[in-house]
Amino acid sequence: MRFLGKDPASQILSLGLVYREGAHNDRLLALLRAEQRGYCAYTEKRFSAHDTPAVEHFDPRLKGTVDDGYRNYYAALQSANQRKRRKDAKHEHARFFVTRFFQAAGAFERRIRYIAGDGVYEEIDPTDSEARALIDYLGLNDHDVVDERRKHVARLRDIFLRATWSAEQQLQHFHRHPEELSYPTALTVELSLDIEPLLTRSR
Repeated sequence: MRFLGKDPASQILSLGLVYREGAHNDRLLALLRAEQRGYCAYTEKRFSAHDTPAVEHFDPRLKGTVDDGYRNYYAALQSANQRKRRKDAKHEHARFFVTRFFQAAGAFERRIRYIAGDGVYEEIDPTDSEARALIDYLGLNDHDVVDERRKHVARLRDIFLRATWSAEQQLQHFHRHPEELSYPTALTVELSLDIEPLLTRSR
């Protein structure tokens, strides 16, 4: 999950932006979207013109408190936020709220992987209950999320196979159609493509 990391040099921090209840928070949301390169932090779905992302508070217990700040803010789809809210009580005392291990560069990938073919995420170490809980909390393996992710990958795979395109031609397709770049972790693993350089163009 490329978009859970936090930048110590974030413009949000330098500007001192904080979420204001009842306010529009447009600038905060715009900067979060830019940092996340136009993607929902929780699903890796690329925001479209039809989506209504919002500033999401990762730990809802902090909302409106002095501890609510940049590291608790993400731009997320409302559907992803609603799924997460249904699990708030279950994970209220989860260790990942304290460690925020996933906010350090590369830390998520060192503990959680995407499984090709199965289309799901799992903890790399079977004893890593913290990583397992985060997967559940974010809803990465919820049925509707997995189904949409699988269908997206399968449709693109079918297009590429029918066209008998090389890896370079597939990357050119994404370059021409950045709206197709939803679920970049799944695309990278399932299609064996390095799409990272294209993500900066997909805002």
